[in-house]
Order: sequence, then structure tokens, then C-alpha cells
Amino acid sequence: MNQDKNYIDPPKSAERFFEWYCQPALYDSILGDLYERFDDNVEQFGARKAKRKFWFDVIRFINRHTLKKSGQSKYFNNMSILNNYFKVGFRNLIKNRSFTAINVLGLSVSMAVCLVIILMINDQLSYDNWQVNSDKTYRFTHNDRNDLNIPIATVPMPLGEEMHDKFAGFEHMVTFRRGFFGDIIQNGKAIALQGYFTEPSFFELFSFELERGNPKTALSEPNSIVLKKDIAEKLFKDQDPMGQSIEVGKYGVYQVTGVLKEFPGKTHIKFESLVSMSSLANLEKRKVLGSSLGNWNNASESWIYFKLRDGYSIEGLQAYLTEAEKEHYEADSDERKEFEIQKMSKITPGPLYGNQIGAGMPNFFVIGLGVLAILIIICATFNYTNLSAARALTRTKEVGVRKVMGAKKTQLTIQFIVESILVSVLSLCVAIGLLQFLIPAFENLQMSALLEWELRPDPKAYLQFFAFSVLLGLITGIFPSLYLASFKPIQAMKNSVSNTKLSRLSLRKALIVTQFVISIVLIVSSVLVYKQIKFMVEKDYGFTKENILNVHMQGQDFRKFETELEKLPFIESVTATNNIPGMGTEYSEEAKLKTGETFPLNYFDVDEDYISSLELELIAGRNFLKSAASVNQQSVILNETAVDKFGFESSVDAVGEQFYIENDSTVYNVVGVVKDYNYMMLVMDIGPMMLRYDPVGFRIAQIKIAGFDRVKEITAIEDVWDEFDPNHEIILKTFQGEIDEFNALFYDILYIVGLVAILSISIAGMGLLGISTYAIQIRMKEVSIRKVLGASVRTLIFLLSKSLSIMLTISFIIGFSLAYMANNVWLNQFAYRTSFGVDVFFMTALAMTVIGAMTIGWQAWRATKANPATTLRDD
Repeated sequence: MNQDKNYIDPPKSAERFFEWYCQPALYDSILGDLYERFDDNVEQFGARKAKRKFWFDVIRFINRHTLKKSGQSKYFNNMSILNNYFKVGFRNLIKNRSFTAINVLGLSVSMAVCLVIILMINDQLSYDNWQVNSDKTYRFTHNDRNDLNIPIATVPMPLGEEMHDKFAGFEHMVTFRRGFFGDIIQNGKAIALQGYFTEPSFFELFSFELERGNPKTALSEPNSIVLKKDIAEKLFKDQDPMGQSIEVGKYGVYQVTGVLKEFPGKTHIKFESLVSMSSLANLEKRKVLGSSLGNWNNASESWIYFKLRDGYSIEGLQAYLTEAEKEHYEADSDERKEFEIQKMSKITPGPLYGNQIGAGMPNFFVIGLGVLAILIIICATFNYTNLSAARALTRTKEVGVRKVMGAKKTQLTIQFIVESILVSVLSLCVAIGLLQFLIPAFENLQMSALLEWELRPDPKAYLQFFAFSVLLGLITGIFPSLYLASFKPIQAMKNSVSNTKLSRLSLRKALIVTQFVISIVLIVSSVLVYKQIKFMVEKDYGFTKENILNVHMQGQDFRKFETELEKLPFIESVTATNNIPGMGTEYSEEAKLKTGETFPLNYFDVDEDYISSLELELIAGRNFLKSAASVNQQSVILNETAVDKFGFESSVDAVGEQFYIENDSTVYNVVGVVKDYNYMMLVMDIGPMMLRYDPVGFRIAQIKIAGFDRVKEITAIEDVWDEFDPNHEIILKTFQGEIDEFNALFYDILYIVGLVAILSISIAGMGLLGISTYAIQIRMKEVSIRKVLGASVRTLIFLLSKSLSIMLTISFIIGFSLAYMANNVWLNQFAYRTSFGVDVFFMTALAMTVIGAMTIGWQAWRATKANPATTLRDD
């Protein structure tokens, strides 16, 4: 051994290693060769590099001699290898806590929202999947010339009977007829009941089961009724409901002939009771219900479902539907129907249909939720990829050592993918915890009540969550793992991976730009949704809502209620109507002059105080007369759009004119004209409308109060109602509150889009942190050299921020362009829309610039404060 005083001993740990690892016969010769080469390297390269080369020689010996001669696998058996991957992965995650925390935070929050969306989609996909004949059951639908240009789920009732007579392929056919709803008085309280008229074949086509009663006879006799189990318990408590009689409002007395079992799953057919179809003829005869039996023009009351026999096709049935269209409708008639067929399994979720038999989420909403989930995960994925690329520089030696020891590129790739999957699974655990807070938040949304969401994870959902996290880990880990595994061993060991290659990596830059583009689009969309909702809420509808209370009459006499209310000193006026303006509900009649075509004319049934109470502007003619019901019932007041539609020259000229209602040949006299106001929701333009006097339609009392002490005034009105109708609980809402409830769906959209935007901004900020760290790390030597040569901190910060600032600018240009095009699409659907001004872009640019400046500037400042000697000591 060399005894020179300048000699540096090789690592003594090598001797202990070979004592343990090698056979005694090899011990001396191996160490002798290694030490001799070490001495030569010290003289040629110096002590530091000699020691590094010594360990290279040790590693090469292990790889080329000992393990190869053993005849065993290079490392362990397959299970041991996999176990090793996970061990190393966990060690790396623990070692790099800040990296792990940023990735887990970004992935877990994003994943939690995606899990909620998965539950929503699962919930909607569960409709009717428990029905045995779900994939073999169909229903008739129709298209007509409606303003919204969407198909309608209802059809004329005689269509089913005619198809059954002409086409022999039906195995079962069931018709539902709406219109059965009323109050049952029990112990002095009214219990509302809703249901459908239907046929005995209901239990043959569908999988609903009876807990009590015979399915073959339960709906065969007139005035028979089948109740859901919860309704039967509500009505009869502990009594046996079978054979009991109940009186349902104006519909008469019905005998309970069956009780349904609890449904095993969700169904798009919403009902509380089923009434025998044989009861319908008597009700229509008594004019309790309008005509539907044999009426081909009434296509809004009935749904028809069916199942075909084996060997018969839907295509063959379609020919008979086309024949029925030609037989019962004129080719150019506005009443013409185009009949179609829809599969029951495609109803919910499915295309948007009018007159659905129950609530359900349309396809476009499911697709929209899916797109939101994808956008969130893309942001999180880009964030992970960028951070992994930034961290790659700290793992070059690890890659070099593994490759020298014989690790293949495939094995290294798998190692890094396993680490990515571990991060994703760890994020899943955190996300499931966050899910417990997100589910109640989403279930409190207005749309949740409308769509009856049940966001409860089951074993199937947890399996989906796990598969989703593994897939996400695989996707997010592919690029960083391939990138890390591509390092060359010598360059990696020397920590000299090509900075040029790293800095010019176009895919990485594309990921950064794409991530920020998504964030910008979401921020702009959130701002515009907020502005549109605020615009709709604050816009003047053209009528007053202040200090007006809406009380639903629930079948009671408005005039008697009005008399009692007028005794209260704070009541300023009381008026009646059939509909609340601004809520989107419309009632219309086909109107025409003596000559000319008919057109839909919307109407409101009102009394003589309606115009003054809502402060509508009467621009021509007069109001309805006080105490002149017979005269008023032949009189109408038009809006300006109706005047134009009829073709009258002016509002003044319209007064005194007459027009007709086509269905019953009613003649109306125009006695006045009101200025146009927004009686429909603000999505729609103002259409032709008339105010008519019809006490039969008075369903809502609108009470204008003084408003000095609203709590006491509302309490006094409630007391009046309790005496006036002790059987019904009062349904009282403020006018403004009822319109706000109607617009709540827009607030839900704002909530969801805003949440996604906040997530996107947060993730983009973390991604920018990662990439700025990465970009600055690969330029640390340059920064140190410039600092030694006298560069100022300001100059260095500008130099380091320049590249990222350019990418952020490109993101602004692309993001603002896409946001402008995408948001104009939905804004153009509103008849009244907010402005797409510079302020929207300014707010977004300000938010993103502040995030970018804080993140990039902080990293650049840290880099300029680093000690150049530490960075350059190896050079």
C-alpha cells in the first residue's frame, strides 16, 4: 500500500463489504486490483474523482461477476422486485416531503371533486337498471312545431289503441294519463296525493311489485287505487289499507286495492299512486278533466310504453306510426305530430325532452359534468408532471447508480410509475376524507333536490375510485418516468444531464401553457356566470315585486279570502292570477283574427286589481271594470308584442278590435294595451300575451303589504289563513323570493363553475411553483457565474422570469380567445345578457399575473440569494 503522506485511503467500508459479500478465495485479489487502480486514479485525477471512480469499479464488479455467476435473477424474484419498488417509492415520498405534500394536495382536492361527479353520474345511470325489461321496453314520443324545438315525451292517447289494432307485435302496452292530484282530508288536515291513471298491464311490463293486493285485478275496476307503501302508512298509520275508501278532492271516492313494495332502485316514473284507467271516462264526462280519450289533438297528457314480442322489430312499427301521422293530421297543419320511439334505458340520462314523466338529468348535463371532471384532472395531471420534471434534476445520481448496477430502462420506468401511483392512491385516501364534506355541500344545491341525487358511495363506487386513482397515477407518471429513465449513466453520475435538452423540452412547455389556458377559460367563465346571474337578478322585469306576497290558494275561493284580508290595516291591495310572471311557466291559446293564421297567444288569468298592484303601464284603453264580471270575461288586455303580432297599426287602434280562440271559438274584445314587460324568464324574448279575466283560473293571491313590520304582517296573514282554511298549511312566499328560487339553478351553476375555477387557479399556482423551481435549478450555475461577475439581483430576477413570463403571455392570448368564443355560445342563448367587457379580461389577467409574479419572483429571489461557491465548487 502507498505510504506517501499525500495519499488518501480508499473507503474502508469496501473491505467490510467484501468480507461479507465475497468468498475468501476472491477477497485478497479483488481488493488488491481495486486498490491498485485507486492509487493510479489518485495520481491522475485527484482524490475526489478517484474515490468516485473506485465506487464505480465496485458496482461494476458486483454487476458483472458475482450476481451473474450465481445463476439467479439480478435482483430478486418478481414479488421481491415489486416489494422493492414500493419500499423505494415510500422512502422517496417521505424523503421529499414538500414535493409529496404539493402533489397530494393538488391531486386530492381535484380528485375529491371528481369523485363527487362520479357519484352524480352513477346516480343518474342507476335509473331503472333494476327493471327486468329495461332494455326491451320503449315509449312513443313526438315532435311538433314548438318554439323550443325539442321532442316531447307525451303523445295522444288514442295512438296506443290504434297501433295495437294495426300492429300485432306488442307483448305489453301501458298508457299513463296525468291529471290525478288532490287533497285527502285526514283528521282535519289535508294530505296532497298525486298519481297517474294506468292499466292492469302495468305490473306485467314493469318490475314494480305489490306488497298487498293482486297485480292482475288491482287496477281492473273503476275507482280503484294502488298506493306506494310510504303514502299508505301516512294515510292509514297502523290500519290495514286494503279495501279502505279515500276521497280525493274533486275526483271522488276510491277504494285501495293494492300497496306497492319499496322500490329497489330509482325510476324515472315518479308517482305516489296509480288509479285504474277505467275511472277516466267518467271524470272526462263530468268535465273534471279535459278530453284525452280519442282526442288526437291532445298530445300533452299521456305517455305510452310498450314491449314487442320476439321476432318483431322497431323498424316495422315505425311504418305504422308514419301512416297514423298522415291519417290524422294535415301535412301543413300546425297540429301535425311526428311520432318517434325511444328506448326506456336511454331516457335517464338521455336527450332533453319536454313533458317528461319525472325529473332526470339530460345527457348534455352528464357530459358537462364529465368535461368539468376532465378539466380538473388535466390541471392536476399537468401540475404533477411539471413538478416531477422539476424534481428530476435531484434524482440523476440515483438513476445513474441504478443503471450502472444493471437496471434496465423498463425497470426504472416501472419504479417511477409505481411512485406516481403511490402518490395517487395516497391522494385518494385524502380525497375520500374530503368527500365527506363535499357530498353535503352538493346535496344542498337546488338541482340536487330537483334531480333527487343520492350521493352515497357503495362498494362499487369505491372500486371505481381506486381504479380511477390507479389510472390517474399511471397517466401522470408515464412522462416523468420515461424522462428520468432516459438519462445516460455517466452523465447522470456526474450530474451533467443536458440542460439544453431540459430547457427545450417542448412537451413540458405545452403542458404549462395548456394548464394556464384552462385556468384562464375557467376564471373568465366564472366571472361571466356571476355577472349574468347578477344581471338577471337586478334587471327590471317591468313590474314591481317589492312588498308583494304570493299565497297559493290550494283550491280555495279567492274572493272569500280577499274579503278577510281586506280587514287588515296594512293590506294595500289584493289581486289574483293563475301564474307568477318571471317564472318561465306559460299558458297559451291558439288565437286568430277573422282572417289569417293562428298563433300561440300566452295568457294570464287576472282580476281588475292586477295591473295596479304590479304597477304595469297601461298605454291604451282601460282596465277591467269593477264588479262587472260578465263584461270582463269577454274582455282582454294585450301587450305591445301581441298588438304587432295581430297586425294592428298601433296600440290605440287595437282597442275595440276582436279576435278568436280557435279551440272553443271564444270571441274576445280588446279593451286595453299594456307596455311590454318580462312575464317569462329572461332567457326568452317577450312574446305575445294577453291578460284575461277568468275567476276559474285564480290559483294565486298576490298581496301587497305596507312592509313596515314584515314579520308581524306575515304572521297576521297566516292567522287569517288558518281561520279561513284550517285543513291546509299556508303556502306563502315573497314575490322576489319565489323568483330567486326559480333562478337558484343558475346559482348552482355559478357554485360549481366557481369551485372548479378556484381549484384550477390553485393547481396552476402549484404547477407554476414546480416549473419555476425546475427552470431556475437548471440555470443555477449560470446565475452563480453572473452573480460573481457583478450582475444585480434585479437583472437576475428578470433573466430567470423572462421565459416563464413569455409562456404566461402566450397562455393569456390563447385562453382569452377560447374563453371569448366559448362563453359567447351560452350567453347568446339569453334574450337579455350581460356585457363581455374588458373588465372580465382585466380581472382574470390581474389574478393570474399576481399568482405568477409571486411564485416566479419568490423562486428567482431565492436563486439570487444562493451562495455561488456552493453551486460552483465541483467545477
